[in-house]
Amino acid sequence: MKPTRRLRAPISGVLVLAAALGGVTQASASDLETLRERAQEVADQVSSYEHRLSDLESEQARLETEIASADRELATLELERHRREESFLAAQARYVERAIEAYKAGAMGGQLEMLLSARTLPEMLTLAEASEQAASLDSDELDDLIVARRESERAEERIDARKQRLMAAQNQVAVVTTEISGTLEERRLALEEMSSRLEELERQARRAAERAPEPDALEQLLAGAPTGPSGSGGPSTGIPQGFVGTGVTFEGIASWYGPGFEGNSTANGDIFDPSKFTAASKTLPLGSWLYVEHEGRGVVVYVNDRGPYVGDRVLDLSEASAQAIGISGLGWIEAEVVLKK
Repeated sequence: MKPTRRLRAPISGVLVLAAALGGVTQASASDLETLRERAQEVADQVSSYEHRLSDLESEQARLETEIASADRELATLELERHRREESFLAAQARYVERAIEAYKAGAMGGQLEMLLSARTLPEMLTLAEASEQAASLDSDELDDLIVARRESERAEERIDARKQRLMAAQNQVAVVTTEISGTLEERRLALEEMSSRLEELERQARRAAERAPEPDALEQLLAGAPTGPSGSGGPSTGIPQGFVGTGVTFEGIASWYGPGFEGNSTANGDIFDPSKFTAASKTLPLGSWLYVEHEGRGVVVYVNDRGPYVGDRVLDLSEASAQAIGISGLGWIEAEVVLKK
């Protein structure tokens, strides 16, 4: 029956123990990377909202210009309408005055006296024609002025309707501007908080780096060279000197990788070297140390990569790490998170 993978203690216990021993920082590289990604997303949102606000401000300015133009057109039309109204009233007065004069003269009375006063027939015809043309002109002028007045009123109505639409659009832009301004302020505050948190995590990372082993010592350890009186690098039958167990253990199937990956960057930025004692994990914080055991043989490995992503495998060991504990393909391992003293 195939053994099942089990976790004997929560991985979060690693950070608690690490803090107590002063061995590692409480902020892992994955914490920093995750927060940087979130901060970048919020920064992109802030930039997007700022551009949107700039566009809205331009739209407000355009609408204000158009509304001002509509006001000027309305003012011009109002003056023109007053002028035409005055002309209409004057023409109407002349028309009424002539009608009253004609009424007072009696039906054809005044015209008859005017016609009889003519000395010749051509003069009589001219006077009759002039009288008829004057009446026709009065009537035509009134008709033209009425039409012009109606056109002015319709033009005013059209421009006023356009102005109302522009003002409605302006109000809508103002509403959206207020909403986006509020959201932008929230995003800016969130970005400030994230930036402060990032600074704190980076300070923690710097403090951890100051407590980290010297590069040469770390390189020797990863290469399996002895680093203490009894040697803490390479294969061992128990947790070697220089490390302390945390009680956080797990087990499962491990695989190994090497050929074809030499020179590639690992998840934490290291250059992969199959001859070094390293491992890839899907969940453990990068920079963790593990004591990995297989059939009585154990080795300390440094987690600097992500994987494996095949089946239920729990670790992907470097070629050197796998060979050190006798794994040539797949093997069942027991592992404990350890801390470097």
